[in-house]
Amino acid sequence: MAKKKSDKLRVGVVGIGFMGSNHFNIWRSRKDAEVVAIADVNPRKLSGDWSEIAGNIDVGGGKVDLKNVRTFTNPGKLIKDPDVDIVDITLPTYLHARFSIMALEAGKHVLCEKPMAISIQDAQKMVKAAQAAARRKQRFMIAHCIRFWPEYAALKTIVEKKTYGKVLSVMMKRLSPTPVWSWQNWLMNSHKSGSAALDLHIHDTDYVLFLFGKPKAVMARGVKGIASTRGYDHIITQYIYAKGPAVAAEGGWIVTPSTPFEMAFHVVCEKATILFSTGRSPMMTIHAGTRIIEPRLPSGGDGYQREIDYFATCVKNNENPKIVTPDDALLSVKTVFAEIESANSGKPVPVK
Repeated sequence: MAKKKSDKLRVGVVGIGFMGSNHFNIWRSRKDAEVVAIADVNPRKLSGDWSEIAGNIDVGGGKVDLKNVRTFTNPGKLIKDPDVDIVDITLPTYLHARFSIMALEAGKHVLCEKPMAISIQDAQKMVKAAQAAARRKQRFMIAHCIRFWPEYAALKTIVEKKTYGKVLSVMMKRLSPTPVWSWQNWLMNSHKSGSAALDLHIHDTDYVLFLFGKPKAVMARGVKGIASTRGYDHIITQYIYAKGPAVAAEGGWIVTPSTPFEMAFHVVCEKATILFSTGRSPMMTIHAGTRIIEPRLPSGGDGYQREIDYFATCVKNNENPKIVTPDDALLSVKTVFAEIESANSGKPVPVK
């Protein structure tokens, strides 16, 4: 790797869509980093015209000044660029394994969007590549933003500290209008995205694992092939813990276009009920007896900002990320595929 021209982290963003533009803006806002390169197949985006980028939340768009930013149509050429330290991969899911492994083998630090991969086999290959890279002092993380989202991070602390006693039940929810904004409509192709089960619902699957670890089994029901090809567009799963709380999550992208995106949780503890929804104001409240408490939330922006802050700190401190490890991300993929198997069979499926 070429000698650094400055102490700043030099970032290359691969894939300028809904999430890529978001990551670009966050990296560019940092005083300790600079985006030195981007890669995308769309020449309009490489010219700085991001007006057509859309998503289920507003991440900005319009015209972007790409002065001093090198542009590539081939991600492999960006990855080989000696002036890039960190490769931030925000490509469609089916491309995650290919380019993450390529970047790790090229000696780069890698932040890759969730889900880890389109298959368990690809995710396992990524774990192996990440382990080898860690021995070379390279850092790798899957961007499971919900682990960093302020309300979810606050709930994690409450659960760990047993602030309101033992958790008795958890219900997670994540509902979105059909995401018709993706490049070449790849999200609607289950072979490329895994449909809502793997692309959207995995946020809550991963968070359940973050709270309680691997369940004994999962039991799921779903709606298949309504919006996308063959995959589950809506899924409801029970996570079975031998001695744990009752835990379930619902996720899907077949609500009507006028329905706002919503993520939510409802947690019953021995001494309080904790509510959160993006459709409420205030969004998070704790109901302890007759008291209604608005908890103090972690600072530092939303989950996207906080995950990038965390990864940047790990790179600068020469530390492997611990909040999301490669094995964590692999387990999330394995668990979702167990959910899909359960929904297909109508029976509980062990999580291996």
